[in-house]
Amino acid sequence: MALGVVITAIKKQVSKRSGSEFARLAVEDFSGSTEVLIFPEKWAAIGARIRSDIPVLIKGGYSKRDRDVDAPTFIVESVTPFSELAFSGQVGVAITVGGTNDITPEVLKDVRAVIETHSTGSTVAPPLEVRFKDGNGGAKLRSRSLRLPASHAALTELRALLGSDRVHLVRVGPGA
Repeated sequence: MALGVVITAIKKQVSKRSGSEFARLAVEDFSGSTEVLIFPEKWAAIGARIRSDIPVLIKGGYSKRDRDVDAPTFIVESVTPFSELAFSGQVGVAITVGGTNDITPEVLKDVRAVIETHSTGSTVAPPLEVRFKDGNGGAKLRSRSLRLPASHAALTELRALLGSDRVHLVRVGPGA
């Protein structure tokens, strides 16, 4: 299981049994906040890289012994900052066109210029996804030629041109 969250606090503790350090992380997303646990072995491996106040993807799961508990503890296996995911090709950019506030050809030229400016030419960067909205629901396609890493600068410029409701991050790759 994977969760996109922001770490708001890091509480380091020492295990009474083993004397090893482990951590409890306070995390939050748009739906609320909770606490997750990193066992000593994982904490020793990844603890130095963990920082608060940055968006991260945490992967892990719940202990089988907690399955009947009302509020089970999420056990963390890995933590990856979104910034690393954006440049690894696992997170891409989607833009929406069409709908009630149609975009002018001039704005589309500016959008293309932003994409070309920030495009790395790397095959690691995911293809740009374009979503079309019309009265029949719409469609989406991934560009064959336009590849765009989900950098902060590219997102900011695209959102300035199109509006924040038309520029989104999307998961790319298997299971997307």
